[in-house]
Parts: sequence; C-alpha cells; structure tokens
Amino acid sequence: MTQVGELVLARVWHAQWLADRLRTTDGRPLRVVYRGVWTHGAGPDFTGALLDLDGTLVRGDVEVHVRAAGWYEHGHHRDPAYNGVVLHAVLDPDPGRPARRQDGVVVATLALRPYLLGPIEQFNPGPALRPLGAIGFAHCAPAVAATRPDALVRVWEAAGDERLAGKVASISQALSMAPPAQVLYARLLDALGYSRNREGMGAVAACLPYDHLEARLVGRPPRERWERAAGLLLGVGGFLPLSPREAALADIDPATAVAIERQWQRLGGPWHDARLPPTVWTLARQRPAAHPLRRLLALAVLLARLDAGLVGDLTDMCLDPDPHRALRRWLTDANPYLGASHAHEIIVNVVVPFLLAYGDQTGDDRLSAAAADLWDRLPAGAGNALVRKTVEQICGPHRVPVRSARAEQGLLHLQRTGCAPMRCYECPVAHLALAEEG
Repeated sequence: MTQVGELVLARVWHAQWLADRLRTTDGRPLRVVYRGVWTHGAGPDFTGALLDLDGTLVRGDVEVHVRAAGWYEHGHHRDPAYNGVVLHAVLDPDPGRPARRQDGVVVATLALRPYLLGPIEQFNPGPALRPLGAIGFAHCAPAVAATRPDALVRVWEAAGDERLAGKVASISQALSMAPPAQVLYARLLDALGYSRNREGMGAVAACLPYDHLEARLVGRPPRERWERAAGLLLGVGGFLPLSPREAALADIDPATAVAIERQWQRLGGPWHDARLPPTVWTLARQRPAAHPLRRLLALAVLLARLDAGLVGDLTDMCLDPDPHRALRRWLTDANPYLGASHAHEIIVNVVVPFLLAYGDQTGDDRLSAAAADLWDRLPAGAGNALVRKTVEQICGPHRVPVRSARAEQGLLHLQRTGCAPMRCYECPVAHLALAEEG
C-alpha cells in the first residue's frame, strides 16, 4: 500500500473529496461550510474554516494529520498557536486519546477514511481544482477581469481609500490622547514588528516613551545618538547583553556591542526593572532580517539622524518636491536593518495616514494636500502572498496588474472584510460580477 503523507491529506481536505454527510468520532454531525485556507505549514494547516458542528456554526482552524498521535508528537498540545483549532482531521483516529489544546479544550476529531470518495491512493484532484492555498472554491469575477479590468482596478482603489480612512481615524483618536511624536513613534514600532511581534514592539513603545528617549539623544553627535538609542531600545526589549549569536545577527562587532551595552548601563536605570521578558517575542521560524533585534536597531538609525525631531523631519519630507524619494532615502539610506520593501510598507501604512491625521489635527491644509497627493501617486510595493491570492481569487487566469499602493491596499481590505469573514455578497467585486452577468 502506498504511504500517504500529510500533504496528500491537506489536498483531500482542500478539495473536500469527502461525502456530504460527516460525523465526528464522538458521533456529532458535521458539515463543512468553508474549508479554510491552507497556511503552507505555518501553524495550523487551514485557517478561517467555518463548520456546522451539531447545529452550531463554529469558526476556527483545522489541523490535518495522517495519524491522530501526530497532534502530540508535533507538540501542538503545548503550543498556544493551536488554541484556535476546532477540528482535527485525521486519516485514522485514536479513540483513546483525543486532541487536547494548550488551553485545555478537547478538539473534535473527524476520521477521514470512512468518508473519502474512493481509496485515497486513487485521489487525483485534476486540473480543475484550485491550487492549494487558494482562498475560495471558485473565482469571483473572471469575466470582469477579462473584459473590464479597469473597473476592477477602480473597485480595488476605492477599497484602498476605505482602508486608509480607517487608519487615519485610528491615528486621529490616538492623537487626541498622546503627543504626536509618541503616536508616530509607537506606529513605527508597530510596523517594524510585523504581525508576529507587534505585541513586543507595543510594549517597548509603552515602557520607553518617546520624550524620555529623545531627551537622552538631543545634542549628541550622530554616532553617540545611535549607540544611546540602540542601548535603550535593545535594553528595554530584553536583548542586552548581546550574545555572540545576536551580535552576529545584528552585524555588530565586539567593540560596538560593548559601547551599546555601556550606554544601557549608564542611561537605562529607570527601565532596568521594566525589561521585557523573552516570552514577549515570537522568534520561531523568523527570518533573520525580520528579527526584532534588527528592527529595533533600524529605528535607532532613524532616530540618530533627526534634525527637527521625529514629526518635524517627517512633515518636512512630505513637503519635499519628491516626497516619496525623500522618505525612501530617510528610511533606507545607510540603514542596513531596513530594506526597500519594508520601507515602502511603512510609508503606506504609517507615514501617509499619520500625516493626513496630523494635518487635519493642526489645520495644516498644505500638509494634508501633500499627503493626499503622495497617496495618489504611491506605486504598488513588491506585494505579498495575501495580495497575490486575492488577485487570483478575483481574476482567475486573467492577469490584471496591481500598479498602485491604493489598489494593493484595497485588495488587502477586500480580503479581510469580504473573503475572510465570507461576506461575499457585500463585496463590491461581487456586485460588479453580478452586474456583468445581468
């Protein structure tokens, strides 16, 4: 008998190559409303699934194993990342030991073998099946993509404007409660943390307020400013003293490491008891370039070369004849810890919404107009897997280029407000497709 791997089972679940009437191993009826999206093995296998479990709609993750014992062999019972799993789909069950999550909840188990549409060795999804990791079961608007791609782009850009408006509103609320420099500083840290380390970066912003940090940098030469900023940021983050491995990761020589640690010892007294514990940071499966140690050093580089302060320098760059170029240079020049792609994301997700909110708060119409013009002119970035998946979901085999940041952000907005919660018929893409059919 051919040995079956977990990737085959993932494809079976993805294709829903299963009978209509299912029951869990404890006898409860189960209907798969939506099978979720394959995660490429980063955490639970499928995320965002919607199941009708014994008459109750349950949303969560699905984990797939050939053997039920894989749940414990892979350590999922100790991993909080699996506390969102609502179904354990296995080829063959182990009735004596159901899957239990780290939070103590017992997960419903579905034994797949009795419900397969044939012997698993005969499973062949064929060319009609969407690729593993696709969002939906069928494409949303391939006919529109083929005949009216410009209409789709207008929908994407309008959705991008909605996403931007939400960010501006959030920053405006923050500006009503904190100084502008603190709000911008916290948003920069948040963006540097990506999704996996936002909690840690937020804790750094709260523990080490910007005005306290700035007061220890003012009037110092750039090299000392960087050492001081690095010492305080890394010290509060819990990364000091640097291990040899961490120093190598940060491309820091021993003398520089000593200088940074010395600044922490000299200046960090008020925060020595507030250092973050290692558990705040998510480091597993983290690319070296995205390590929070390097991201904190990236911010230290930015802070070391300010002229008019964080907000002052940013507003000056927005009013530059070529603000996009000025901002990219500020973020990336002589900054080995921040690449062009991430710098672009910071401009789109932090700089533009902050400047719009700040311009509105201060009544600076010139700044607001410059920030709005920058938004209209920003090109698309390198894109990410979610953007590409959403374009594929909407367009199918037809290529519709994503050329602006507005469109790129709009695709993310549509995925999160429409695709992920499955609010398809509230989606403007669906309305466009229905109008095309009519």
